[in-house]
Amino acid sequence: MISRRHVFHLGGYDPIAPETLVARFRRSLSSFQKNWNVTTTASDLTTKSDVSATWHAEASGANWKTRTTFEILRWDDLILQDFQRDDLSRLGHAALTLLDFIVTGTLVRYLRSSWRYTAFFLFPYCLVTLFAVLGLCAASLTYRLFGPGGGSGALATLVAVAVFAALLRWSPWRQKINHAFDDWIFSRQFLYGQRLQMEQRIDAFAEKIVERAGDSDADEIIVVGHCLGAALVMLAVARAMKKDARLAEQGPKICILTVGATIPKFSLHPRGEIGRRATASVAQNSLIPWSEYHARDDMISFYRFDPVTLTHIAYDRSDGRPNIRRVQIPSMLSADSFRRNRFRFMRIHYQFLMGNDQRSAYDYCMIVCGPLPFEEITGPAGGLPRFGVDGALLASDPAQTKLACPAQAASSVNVA
Repeated sequence: MISRRHVFHLGGYDPIAPETLVARFRRSLSSFQKNWNVTTTASDLTTKSDVSATWHAEASGANWKTRTTFEILRWDDLILQDFQRDDLSRLGHAALTLLDFIVTGTLVRYLRSSWRYTAFFLFPYCLVTLFAVLGLCAASLTYRLFGPGGGSGALATLVAVAVFAALLRWSPWRQKINHAFDDWIFSRQFLYGQRLQMEQRIDAFAEKIVERAGDSDADEIIVVGHCLGAALVMLAVARAMKKDARLAEQGPKICILTVGATIPKFSLHPRGEIGRRATASVAQNSLIPWSEYHARDDMISFYRFDPVTLTHIAYDRSDGRPNIRRVQIPSMLSADSFRRNRFRFMRIHYQFLMGNDQRSAYDYCMIVCGPLPFEEITGPAGGLPRFGVDGALLASDPAQTKLACPAQAASSVNVA
């Protein structure tokens, strides 16, 4: 069983401050306590730098206790730099990105791999196109009102530009459009080797992983990648393996968890060879367990698509390269919560990192704070067969695991 764990968290293209992550995690622990009848605590940040930030959490049940050190691998400052670009520059770079993804065939490959993710990619472009159409409609109406001649053409053009600019600047979708465009601009620039700071940051992440593997007293290390962070995890771990050829052979067991993952975002582009090689090298290391979770209701990921072979899969896979588990978001949320959030795609996308409303095969808090080893807790049934209604860890033999149903009484095995 696990008594000490170190968790690296590498998030996607979302500039969430470490303090915000700690606050969100505390809320998740509150749900975790209720669902599994456990006790939890979380500290404030204990260290903070440009590269990482750490805090600690403890969780315990009737007969077990774990201590987890969380370390955020930070790049929120680089994302915030992107947010500072002006609207005209953003539109120009976004248009160049769309053209690149069309010309290279990447958009077609996205469509073949996941229509949901393709819709996510095209969403901001469709909105901006709509704004342009509305501007043209306003220009047409202006021209009709004033008739030909007398400068009406120039006036109509001015109206078109003004309406387009106003919608772009003051529409309720402004922030989402800007965020999405910056995300795609970053992706294109990174693929073409134009983001030196990000390359340096990934090298620093790799150094952190090597350092922790060498001096940590944890039983296991879990590297968590969410959204675009999953692709960056592949790069960081692959570089860590190059820095230390025996990385997975000594010290704590290193494990990888990718959720809401968009690894194919890079890999499906012709310039994504570095990402494809990194992902393959991680997958080929049998000493590093890797589990990836897919959910049909998560629009911002590649559902039922293998991040290594870049092919569709029909069923869950348990060969470890990676293990691919399909989970149902409604099994994590209450019926009312799922109904409220069904079309809040970012909220659904982040459920993989939040506390559930009920016990489920996938439970982020149980994976990172519970006592079961990574390879067991990320099995098909998760922690459901191993915990009783009192939060106690049950024996693992078939006769005992039947008692895991919350409606039944539960006996426990002392593992404290």
